[in-house]
Amino acid sequence: MTEIYGVTGMPLSGKTTVAEMLEDEGFAVLDMGEVVRIEMKEREIPTEQTGEFVNKMRELHGMDAIAQLSVPYLEEILEEKDKVVITGMRSWNEKQRFEEETGEEIDIIAVWTSRETRKERRKERQREEDQVGDEFHERDLREIENGVGKLMALSDKMIKNENINMSKLEEKVNDIVD
Repeated sequence: MTEIYGVTGMPLSGKTTVAEMLEDEGFAVLDMGEVVRIEMKEREIPTEQTGEFVNKMRELHGMDAIAQLSVPYLEEILEEKDKVVITGMRSWNEKQRFEEETGEEIDIIAVWTSRETRKERRKERQREEDQVGDEFHERDLREIENGVGKLMALSDKMIKNENINMSKLEEKVNDIVD
């Protein structure tokens, strides 16, 4: 039986960490953010233009444009694994696209973290896209406009990733997949 989870949340909420914990439980990970980085690199688009690239793709191909880019990667994973976690989902349209393409129901896990905590994580993480391009507030607004709030509101499971240690987060993740 195929088991697919989608992980959503605002930037720096802990989506990647949750996906890594699921990976430890035997899930293959499809990181939509990594797909964007790969696709931008192939097109020789600089990192500071990530927001513009994503918005342009959605303008040209619809709100599920990044899911469309990700489908070939997902199909490749599903040839070898029947447990997959897709991280970085931003909209209901993306969920629907993946479900249409796979014929499988995807349960959404929303990861919530306060704005203040996410700002602190941004300082610590030092990922290039956090340092160049959109400011924190603009990036948040872009995510909301792209549908992350709706996807979080309609999620199947919610993880509050605030003031907890890694073992408590892992416990919350394991409760979802057990």
